[in-house]
Amino acid sequence: MFAAVPLSHIPLPGVSNPIIVVRVEGIVEELAVEVVPARGLDRVVFSATVARLVTEFKKHLEREIGLEFRVICSGISDYDALAYIHTTNEILRTLISRLDEGAIQIAYSIDRELGVQDYVSALRLIDLLDTHYAWRWGEPPVELERKLAFRVRAIRRISEFKTPFLEIDREAIIHIAGKSSIHLARAIMNGDIEEVVKSVEFTNGLWHSIYGLKIPCGEGISTYIPGLDGVYCVEMELNPKTA
Repeated sequence: MFAAVPLSHIPLPGVSNPIIVVRVEGIVEELAVEVVPARGLDRVVFSATVARLVTEFKKHLEREIGLEFRVICSGISDYDALAYIHTTNEILRTLISRLDEGAIQIAYSIDRELGVQDYVSALRLIDLLDTHYAWRWGEPPVELERKLAFRVRAIRRISEFKTPFLEIDREAIIHIAGKSSIHLARAIMNGDIEEVVKSVEFTNGLWHSIYGLKIPCGEGISTYIPGLDGVYCVEMELNPKTA
């Protein structure tokens, strides 16, 4: 399965800043998803948060398409947001015969109803796009050339989300975080490893200032990424893309 993470993204409640999604290697994803077009008991063997969201997604989708079905799924994933995305994308692919823009739009609307954050919904396009990309709610994605290859050396859940460490000027931080995403997108497009690292380090400073998280969180190129119900530390290697 394809894997990706929302890089250099600071989650701010009620804000839809650009999100940079980078495809990565090294994240473990072993999922089995079966959709049975008949009423019955669902069996969703994941973490409690993933299981709850997948089950609720299924119920909303049944109402959307007017078809009852049962879902049987299990597996392991290093990153809970990917487990939710891959499982629900596969449900859509099975029921609608293909995963296309129309199916993704249905998924986006259900995500919103479930309270799933934008940085999770942004990952849905990894099954359609073979690139890194910039995504913002309500706008078409901007594909970024794969001049750089990202590899995850380690990923682990650090903590739940906490209240901001400092009172902040909301408008100022929204502007700064948005500018940081744009800078990262340009650095990826240019294949500029040094500037990508600078962008990651800058965002690490925001994680520390806003949420009080220590930096760096790991070895090498390390940063925080948001998950479904917590914050993850990811350690990466970054190299020029080879043919």
